[in-house]
Amino acid sequence: MTSPSRPSRRAVSFLLGGAALLGAGASCGDSGTGGRSIIFRMGLRTVRAPGEEEWGLFTTDTGWRVELTRARMVLGPIYLFENASPLQSSALGRWMRRVGAVLLPTAHAHESFFSGGRVLGEWDREVVFDLLESGGAARVLGHSPGIAGRARSFSLLLQPPSRALGTEARSLEGHSVWLEGTAVREGHRVPFKATVDFPAPVEMQRVEFVPVEVELEDDGLFVVELHPHRWFEGALFDRLGEEGGQVPPDSQVYRALFVNLRRHTSFSAAWE
Repeated sequence: MTSPSRPSRRAVSFLLGGAALLGAGASCGDSGTGGRSIIFRMGLRTVRAPGEEEWGLFTTDTGWRVELTRARMVLGPIYLFENASPLQSSALGRWMRRVGAVLLPTAHAHESFFSGGRVLGEWDREVVFDLLESGGAARVLGHSPGIAGRARSFSLLLQPPSRALGTEARSLEGHSVWLEGTAVREGHRVPFKATVDFPAPVEMQRVEFVPVEVELEDDGLFVVELHPHRWFEGALFDRLGEEGGQVPPDSQVYRALFVNLRRHTSFSAAWE
């Protein structure tokens, strides 16, 4: 690891021993069962909305033109799995979605019984990420241990900032996500500030089953991509009132953000 920061305690409970699985697999070396140990880089990047030239500017599915002026969040740890996501476009994926819709409430239809299989790579700590800072360039977090092979899905954790982050998290004031900006539709302008929280238990903090198809190798860069334009799907800013302002936790906009931020479609990944 190149970063001197220590993993948060919550990383330990993220996957009930996911890191241990990775270590056990990597220790097998070239035996043919565990795969070859590798070191690769982990990074984060904000993705522009389709058809847009600026980051943080997009039109929602409800017709609101949103411009983010501040967007910061805490995320991590991140785990890469060998098994494909059950939410990928396949007959199995469609079946899993139908089962999840029946067994679980619509707002939290995460198929938590999915087994990701062997952990092929990890970033075992949390990080504060400014979505508007890098202009689309990847922020490289550091080096990660892994196992050579094809990763087909990944998961990550959203959580309140821990003490391990120190002064880096001060601007979040204890919140998991901080979003500020304006929403405009048909001449109606609504300024907003949304501070979204993802408290324990860990099941309510995980973003699971994000599909990916990459071959992990030495010295490559695995970039987790964030899609903030998808976080506001279904958001009705007119329900915040004429003045807008702080988004209340019991509002429709807050609920939309809380659900969408944990959807697998809000994230993607690339291998570079």
